[in-house]
Amino acid sequence: MSCLRSTLLAFTAGPALAASPGAGWEAEVLPWLENYCYDCHGDGVDKGELSFDDYDSIESMIADRERWKRIRGHIEHHLMPPPDEFQPPVGDREKIIRWIDSTIFPTDPDNPDPGRVTLRRLNRIEYQNTLRDLLGVTVDAGELLPPDDSGYGFDNIGDVLTLSPAHLDRFLDAARLGLDQAVRTTPMPFPSKRFAGRQLEGPGHRSDQGHLLTTNGSIRVQPRAHKPGRYRIVVGAGASRAGDEAARLELAINDRKAALWEIRQTMEQPGRHHFEFKLGEPREVPITLSFINDFYDPEAADPALRDRNVIVSEIRLEGPLDGPRLPKPESHRRIFGERPDGADDEAWAADIFRRMARRAFRRPPHDGEAERYLHFVRLAKEEGRSFEEGVSHGLEAMLVSPAFLFREEPQPEPDNAERIHPINEHALASRLSYFLWSTMPDERLMRLADEGRLRKELDAEIDRMLDSDRSRALIENFVGQWLQLRDLESANPSSKAFPKFRHRLRSHMRTETRMLVEHLIRDDRPLTELLDADYTFLNEELARHYGIEGVKGPEFRRVSLQDNPRRGLLGHGSFLLVTSHPLRTSPVLRGKYVLENLLDTAPPPPPPNVPQLTPPAKHGKGLSLREQMEKHRDDPACSSCHALMDPIGFGLQNFDADGTFRTEENGRPIDASGRLAEGQRFHGPDELREILLRDHRDDFHRSVASKLLTYALGRGTDWYDRPAIDGIIRKTEEAGGRTRAMIRAVIHSAPFQFRRGEG
Repeated sequence: MSCLRSTLLAFTAGPALAASPGAGWEAEVLPWLENYCYDCHGDGVDKGELSFDDYDSIESMIADRERWKRIRGHIEHHLMPPPDEFQPPVGDREKIIRWIDSTIFPTDPDNPDPGRVTLRRLNRIEYQNTLRDLLGVTVDAGELLPPDDSGYGFDNIGDVLTLSPAHLDRFLDAARLGLDQAVRTTPMPFPSKRFAGRQLEGPGHRSDQGHLLTTNGSIRVQPRAHKPGRYRIVVGAGASRAGDEAARLELAINDRKAALWEIRQTMEQPGRHHFEFKLGEPREVPITLSFINDFYDPEAADPALRDRNVIVSEIRLEGPLDGPRLPKPESHRRIFGERPDGADDEAWAADIFRRMARRAFRRPPHDGEAERYLHFVRLAKEEGRSFEEGVSHGLEAMLVSPAFLFREEPQPEPDNAERIHPINEHALASRLSYFLWSTMPDERLMRLADEGRLRKELDAEIDRMLDSDRSRALIENFVGQWLQLRDLESANPSSKAFPKFRHRLRSHMRTETRMLVEHLIRDDRPLTELLDADYTFLNEELARHYGIEGVKGPEFRRVSLQDNPRRGLLGHGSFLLVTSHPLRTSPVLRGKYVLENLLDTAPPPPPPNVPQLTPPAKHGKGLSLREQMEKHRDDPACSSCHALMDPIGFGLQNFDADGTFRTEENGRPIDASGRLAEGQRFHGPDELREILLRDHRDDFHRSVASKLLTYALGRGTDWYDRPAIDGIIRKTEEAGGRTRAMIRAVIHSAPFQFRRGEG
């Protein structure tokens, strides 16, 4: 008798211990393991480096929960016992899983553990969006910041978002670039009207570089000055050298000579030439430029000095110079606001820093926290630099501070793992905005948090945010990673195997899936329509690729798929491309995608050194892909996982690697039949889809809930999140499976609303 068996028999003996953690072991669990597992994993045998002999008590099992997660998963998903071994009766697996859940992974639905989240840094998409909403300018963070690591399928996971010195340098560069765009530290220019060289009237040759005069001649423009005052004409001009003198350009205003310039700058780098004059009344100002000393000597020894030409790149009329300058840009005014009456520079700067800190830190600043940035204003004054420069440098420091780069979620007892606290309303506003918008809270969220009313009005705010155009960030960032739309950039069907495929189709396929999910959210459709929608969103090019008639033009529109096997995500080109190889389809990748992303079932990784399959030979020669894979599954090390994945992939074999539909593969009829691990048989994508919806609806809802919660929290879900996920699924199903119901249930869940301390 194994050590585990003897210990647990003693532990669970007697009716008085029926409610102990090991209840049910002797009657159900131990006999089941002896029948189906011990030949390979007990009584001295440790195949796959697993032996139940390693456990001598319930406590030892609880101490090794990571391994028991895998044991539970293998039993639940019919990986163990292997398909070619004797199988337990229907219902037995559920009993064992219930025992594992209640004994090794016990949870209390009435007192859920919300878990904890590592202090999270903004990823580069969040940083870019936050900078945009804070400063009113757009900085391409993808060009400046290093790529973010991913965990659990997403790039917003706190445990992997590190902050290295290289990151900090790049964040500082991005902040500086954003502030250079947002803040105007020098005086604003006067009003001006600009005319590019190609807009000027007259002889010569026009191009993007300017208006080229190859012989003596005049060019002209006639702007209108709307106010009296002093004006400046600025001419951009360059010339080619030839002869003994520089090119000369004469300026005339209202047909009267005003200035004569020698053009010594090159045509590649034109110089600027200025002339000021005064207008007594508003009127049109005819401006003429004349090239007056053309020169051409074909016999000159240096070919570069044979021809004198002039190019005019622009003419600007600036003014009135004695009137007001242009206003500061809106981004500058947003930051600086109006100087308070009677305030000196320091008082004004303190007001700016307090306002900006509240928005940048997503909470009211602590006492003295904003005022410390006054150091930069004082330093600028000492060095003779402008007030705006001092404020800009202070904001640079603010935008690389921990309070900006990290999403703070303070709690009263951070080191006490036994105490659970609701996150405060400002932290809730941040969780909400970064979940749905991938950016900082807007002013309404901040005001509700300031007033302590956000939780009371939460459902209304969720709907407001989902109705906003900013919610497209949820599609871009959550759906883009969950459904692997971002991977489409690297999905390249071979041009030799698929000569009709055009790479722009990848963008169309991404749009199709995005628009379907956006429709489910905006119109609050059932989540299951992701799998069986009898409509999709196409433009003419993608419809033609799919073989669907009647769609004209480049605009995407809703298209019926009634009686079409392409219904739902499994018929989308986005899914079909990312689950194929360049030369062929991959039933394994397609089955794995469905299991992991849609059914919350992650198969174990493949054993090392598994050889690649070769594409089926043309004209039916050699083994078909199905035949190769069936031979591959004869290997016992591969059979159990492939029995889980392959049937799903084979059911989708009518869809080729470029997303088109087919009935034959290299001259042979496609066999799209399969049998799932639980025993259901099907033929083709329609019957497979029907089984997924009929028998695995709960698995699908659980998968979406788990993925949404992971993305919303910035951490992976664990066994203690089971009550929360069960609650999310229950609330979703009570609302008819509606998409917004699940999003609301995630936001109302204990892990989203609460957190516990470390430990």
